[in-house]
Amino acid sequence: MRSARVWRIFFLGCLWWWWGHPLVIAAQTPPVLTLKEALQLAFKANPQLKLGRLEEQIAGDEVVRARSGFLPQVKAQVGHTIYDDPTKVIITKGEALGAVNIPETAVAMTNRNYWASQVSLEQTIFDFWATPARYQAAVLGKSATRLDTAQTRDNVFLLVCQGYFRVLRAEKLVTVALQEVAQLKEHLRMARDFYDFGVTTYNDVLQAEVALADAEQRLITAKNDVITFKSNLNKIMGQPIAQPLNLTEEKDLAVPAWGLAEASEAALKQRADLKAAQQRIEQGKSQLTQARAGFFPRLYAQAGHTYQKNTAWLHDHQYFAIFGLQWSLFSGLDTRAQVSQARERLEQLQVRRQDLSDRVRLDVQTAYLGLKETADRLRVTQKAVAQAEENLRLNEERYREQVGTATDVIDAQTLLTRTRVNYFNARYDHQMAKAQMLWAIGQINQLLSQENQKHGQLQ
Repeated sequence: MRSARVWRIFFLGCLWWWWGHPLVIAAQTPPVLTLKEALQLAFKANPQLKLGRLEEQIAGDEVVRARSGFLPQVKAQVGHTIYDDPTKVIITKGEALGAVNIPETAVAMTNRNYWASQVSLEQTIFDFWATPARYQAAVLGKSATRLDTAQTRDNVFLLVCQGYFRVLRAEKLVTVALQEVAQLKEHLRMARDFYDFGVTTYNDVLQAEVALADAEQRLITAKNDVITFKSNLNKIMGQPIAQPLNLTEEKDLAVPAWGLAEASEAALKQRADLKAAQQRIEQGKSQLTQARAGFFPRLYAQAGHTYQKNTAWLHDHQYFAIFGLQWSLFSGLDTRAQVSQARERLEQLQVRRQDLSDRVRLDVQTAYLGLKETADRLRVTQKAVAQAEENLRLNEERYREQVGTATDVIDAQTLLTRTRVNYFNARYDHQMAKAQMLWAIGQINQLLSQENQKHGQLQ
């Protein structure tokens, strides 16, 4: 009875697994992912963007530190002092009384051990614009860091678009390879039939088998490319490398119909990296002002309270106020070197900004030429595919009628495959060229609405 019960439980378990297994497979089927959803995933989870947001927080903390220079500094200290002998002063009684040979007397000024405390408040009144310059530099640094993060976002969006269209292209090339394999298998079947009936020689069969083997190798490579490109896209989006992907066919990206000069001017105004470079220059000017303030004094006010338990003093508690001036008259040429460094860094930032401006113009020109080239390639290859299909059909008909050769059929098939590959390369290269142009002019972030960006950041 016990054995029968065990077998019954085992049978029910197998039955449950059999019915539930298709549901598990269905649950693992990846949902369809659009380009906008891919961009949102990258905006939320890309490691480079996470680092950029942390840099923004660090820059924000620097603003808080710089702003502290405008506020008073409150300090407190407390301590317990123990001497082996109290601090003393010597009083000469002979001098006090006008006598000559009366001995000196030591008088204690402190207890042998005592508690002491001090609380002070110090406020900088004027430091020749060092504190305002530091605060302004921190604010500009935070703004520049935010723009750097925006440029990182644009760079990541470009990588997402390129990875997305590479996956779609790789999937289409798998389809092309499957079509080629299927057509060559049909040709091989026909060649074998003709050979069996003694119509052709065995050479036709050998040619078909070799061509089929080559096509199957290309199919294997195409399938591996799909896996590789999907893994790269997952890495950019911050997803697990082996995460299944099911991408939807994306419609053509909308690109402004601008000329090269107009696109270049738009890029110079909109690119976040150029704006960040300008902010860095302004920050460098503020840092130069801050360094120059080291040549001048600092005016400050200080007030506080001290307490010391001392039987030798009349008052244990004392209050004080100080209006003072601090001036480093000579720092071993350190201040002069700081000013020189700040001036040279400012010049470095200006040169870098000019170089970046030239690179932006070059980016726009490269994207503009690439867009035109891929558009022309797409137009040409669209016609070539139809012509290659018709060429293959005619050669297959000629071979069936034995007025053409097997070599003609295989050449026509190879030509069709190459034409289809060229078409899909042109098609998705054109999409990537559009993304490149949007990135070059600083508008690729518009592929993801501001609402989606805020939602992704809050996640």
